[in-house]
Amino acid sequence: MSGTYDDAIRSSIGAPPPDFSDRYNTKLTPSQEAAFQLTPYARDVFDYDARGEYLAGLDRNNPTQHGVDQFKKPNHPTFSTGSMYHGVDGYSGGAWLQLEDGSWQFTPSSTNLTMYPMPQLQQYFNEREQGNRLVPPQER
Repeated sequence: MSGTYDDAIRSSIGAPPPDFSDRYNTKLTPSQEAAFQLTPYARDVFDYDARGEYLAGLDRNNPTQHGVDQFKKPNHPTFSTGSMYHGVDGYSGGAWLQLEDGSWQFTPSSTNLTMYPMPQLQQYFNEREQGNRLVPPQER
C-alpha cells in the first residue's frame, strides 16, 4: 500500500482533490507540535494525518516503512476502510484485499472515485502501487 502522495505525483495525474492540510489532523501539544515541525512528517499533511503517524512512532527515514492506512485522509488516492477517518463526515474508504500471492488489490469507494476518476487512480497505481491491483467497482 502506498505511503506519501507528493506534489510530483499529484501534479502528474491532473487536478488535485480538496486540500485537507488543515483538516483530519491529530491534535498535538505545543511541545509535540514544535518537535513534529522538525521532522520529515511535517511535509506530508495534504492527504495524510502525519501528526498521528508521528505520534505512532513510524519511521519516515526507514525506506522499508511507509504510511499506514490508519492515517490516510479522505483525499488520499487509497483512502480505505482501514483509515481512522473512514465514515467521518460521510466519507467512505475503499477496500484492500490481500491476495494469495501476497500482493494486494484495491476496490475504490465512491469517495475515492469522487476525488480521483478511475484513469487518475490507475495512473497512481502504475506509479506508486506497482505489484498491486486496482479493481474497478463493477468487477467486485
